[in-house]
Amino acid sequence: MLFRSFAGQWLGVRNFDNGTPPDPKTYNFYDAALRDSSKREPLEFFNEVLVKDLPVLNFIESDFLMVNERLATHYDIKGVEGEAFRRVPTPGDKRRGGVLGMSGILTYLADGTRTLPVRRAMWVLDALWNKPTPPPPPNAGDLPVIKDKNLSVRARLDQHRMSENCASCHSRVDSFGLALENYDATGMWRDRQNGEGMRGGKNDPALDVSGKLPDGTSFASVQEFKAALLAKKEVFVRGFTEKLLCYALGRPLGYGDHIAVDKITAHAAKNEYRLQELIQATVASEFFQTQ
Repeated sequence: MLFRSFAGQWLGVRNFDNGTPPDPKTYNFYDAALRDSSKREPLEFFNEVLVKDLPVLNFIESDFLMVNERLATHYDIKGVEGEAFRRVPTPGDKRRGGVLGMSGILTYLADGTRTLPVRRAMWVLDALWNKPTPPPPPNAGDLPVIKDKNLSVRARLDQHRMSENCASCHSRVDSFGLALENYDATGMWRDRQNGEGMRGGKNDPALDVSGKLPDGTSFASVQEFKAALLAKKEVFVRGFTEKLLCYALGRPLGYGDHIAVDKITAHAAKNEYRLQELIQATVASEFFQTQ
């Protein structure tokens, strides 16, 4: 089924089991039920967008979630009972909504003890904009450990960027991952640093998730970050279309395929970027029909 095969490939769900599970000592609330529910959430959400023929912009920001009781508890949402997934309104704080606040994705993009903003950033650029970044050079190194100091991951990244060679790459990437720092290594919301011996208490570093997109658009919260991405909806829709066409053709896109992408996105723009319209335009494209 499309929602399992394409969504599993696009959002990386099929790779979730290959990630490092959260450290049970640090995140003792993380259990099998949360793991399994987190893996299902992106697929259930994609299926809802597909069946209801909703605009694909819902993948960036949505006014609904697809959760069961275990996920709702993790997200601090009241009134959801049972293992069955169901559609619920996004809480007014807009900490959730779209794929960027999903526990399974955020946990996969961590290392079990801490968040990995650079890895999250690379995922956002690849999955949402179809602009994959090259891997770091072999001598890039890891984030430095500063003894006797409780530093946020952002502060340690700042230390890492003191090298001119490192700064050239990180300056283009980091903001896309630091924007998601309010989600810890399990996707739970936090306002202060936790993990690596920190518990998110009042003496632990407060999180700074501000940043800029490459065009200079500033944001100070994940909500503003998603708004900035929505303001560039054409970039997302084009990236999504390229992912979908690549999946449909069963091969990487070549130079000439941009013609099909142009036609599909133009058709989608006239139809509120609805998912079924994108799929139908992809299937109707000359490239798909003649493969």
